[in-house]
Amino acid sequence: MILLALFAVPAAANSATYFVSEDGTVLTANATLINQSTFLLVKPGFLGEEIALPVDNLTIQNESGIVEFTQNGKTVSFPAGNYTLNYSAKIENGLIYLRYAEPYNVSIYLPEKFQTGHLILGTVGNGGVVSSSDNSSYGSMVTFENTNTASLTFYDDVREPLLYLFLGIWGVVFVIAGVRYFRLKRKPIRDF
Repeated sequence: MILLALFAVPAAANSATYFVSEDGTVLTANATLINQSTFLLVKPGFLGEEIALPVDNLTIQNESGIVEFTQNGKTVSFPAGNYTLNYSAKIENGLIYLRYAEPYNVSIYLPEKFQTGHLILGTVGNGGVVSSSDNSSYGSMVTFENTNTASLTFYDDVREPLLYLFLGIWGVVFVIAGVRYFRLKRKPIRDF
């Protein structure tokens, strides 16, 4: 009976919530850390390797107030405990990449004018679920449950019609070129 009671009580989980600014250039983070002593701040480099993510306004606090921390490249270290971590970072090319040392529940909020989940324009990493936002200030939300990595690419709502216009124009060009090719191929060759 005691064993069942242990499974019925949900364990406190690390969680992180991110908000994309209205212009899509700044990511604001708010993470709840449960019994943690490190946090990773990384982004993909030129060749896909992880490099340190430069952040602004990084604060770590508990019920006693702001906690001192050290940042060594990609890792922020602090005494083990329960904390709230906040920072803001610049978003480049609509890419959000997050990695954690422990599993986290992650929510990323996108403003109305940005979309994600398109096969070409904006993909969502493994385990990500796109849904309508539960926050009236944002249009959509992407959630990741119990993950060590979360990533997505977003785009503004003008890019999708432009992509289909571009593909449509090239489709017409290929049809015209194909028709011309088959007409020339059927035409008999005359000797001069």
